[in-house]
Amino acid sequence: MSWRDLPSEFVGGIDPDEAFDQPMNDLLDGLRAIDAGRSYLAYCDYQSAAVMHDRLVTARTDTDGFVVDGFADCAARIAKLRCISRHHAEKLLTEAIALRDRLPETFECLRDGLIAPWQAQVLIASTDLIDGQAYAPLVDAEIAERLRTRTGTWSKRALRNMADRIIFRRDPNGVRDRRKAALADRSVWTESRGDGVAEITATMSAENIRIAHASITALADCVCEHDDRTKPQRMSDAAFALMSGTAFECQCGRGDCTAVIPEPTTTPPVDATIIIHVVADESTIAGTADNPGYLDGHGVISDEHVRDIAARPDTKLSYLVPPGTPQNPDGTFTLSAHGADPYRPSTALDTFVRVRDGICVEPGCEKSAFGCDLDHVHEYDHEDPGRGGPTMSENLNAKCRPGHLLKTFGDWLDDQYRDDGGRLVTEFITPEGYVIPGEAETNEDLFPGLRRIRFTVSDRPRPKRHTDERPTRSRTRVADKHARRRSERSRNRKRNNGGSPPNF
Repeated sequence: MSWRDLPSEFVGGIDPDEAFDQPMNDLLDGLRAIDAGRSYLAYCDYQSAAVMHDRLVTARTDTDGFVVDGFADCAARIAKLRCISRHHAEKLLTEAIALRDRLPETFECLRDGLIAPWQAQVLIASTDLIDGQAYAPLVDAEIAERLRTRTGTWSKRALRNMADRIIFRRDPNGVRDRRKAALADRSVWTESRGDGVAEITATMSAENIRIAHASITALADCVCEHDDRTKPQRMSDAAFALMSGTAFECQCGRGDCTAVIPEPTTTPPVDATIIIHVVADESTIAGTADNPGYLDGHGVISDEHVRDIAARPDTKLSYLVPPGTPQNPDGTFTLSAHGADPYRPSTALDTFVRVRDGICVEPGCEKSAFGCDLDHVHEYDHEDPGRGGPTMSENLNAKCRPGHLLKTFGDWLDDQYRDDGGRLVTEFITPEGYVIPGEAETNEDLFPGLRRIRFTVSDRPRPKRHTDERPTRSRTRVADKHARRRSERSRNRKRNNGGSPPNF
């Protein structure tokens, strides 16, 4: 049967003659069907490669030590058939054996369309050191259970964090040894990209990479507003200046340039502090526990790595729950959500939301939550705070600037609530009403103690209207828009998952 003869529901249901008239939600459903098909084809691809490996590698005795062995012979067949490099053919074989033999239950998730091929590759890389370990089947089963039972999407970082967390709790050395091996391989290399351009790559500890990137960004931002280079171009020039000790200059060409550029070899800017956020349990830092930590912009790190960073002379420790905070009878802690302004979150609430989310909540965006805007999911009503969404942890999340603007000025909606199991669920609703799940996990899965933190809600009274004002609308246009959004969120929950409205 030709691929063109497949039923339309397997290939997106697109009729080229009537495509423009098809409902947008049907097109999105079609893309989901195509994604599932792509995952199934990848599953079949890996199955075929694994069978070839069995016949040409496992069944032969000359499988190692020779330039031309069974593995090379097998890879050559695939490379020549597909006109790809031998490296890519060998990579396909290695991934096929890893999925089939090391991660069989995760392999079935690929077959069933629960993960994409690139997500399977992330899990293969994350579980490399568990190969041959007695606990490997348990890790595979737990990963597969998460993939099957957790609703939501999995970004690359969230997927890697989930796998690292599961491995760390089975065998901390599985994560620690990966770090040691990676640090031992740190290096710098260059590669030509043609057209008179080349690329330089450096590997180093995750925290040093964050510091180096922040230094480059700070120098690139020293130019005045009239510099016509893009930010990536300025960062490239700034990186060269820092590495070579030469001057970095503003290229506006104006006599009244206001740029303040630090001297060469000076860490830019002179009066700035580079902040790298690391989240960890207090007991882990003290060495009385071996729980994993979280390095902003990187992901899960081992307890040993946490203590290494804590011991640096330039590290400053701060506490989400200040020492001496009284504990509630149920084991929770209560912090203030805001100060005099009920719209602005307190420092504690601001930090809590960024730690909890880790990255932007928009599916597919991996911008650090510490570099995002905090957004009221259910819009705050400035005219009548008692009627709008309050400033509380359940109603705040971290969004990148484009995502925040799209919601504020567009017709997109998002919703956030706790499901019956107490898990924080985020959903995004297109202007046509199509529901796109948010991330499947938050950092509450890495730091369960976050669920023990409570925040006070403002009891500030609603503002009174003055009777001598001229007649106005009963509600502003913005208030009408917010009311419509609240109603649409409520209908959406009932239609999709039977969820109840938020307890605001």
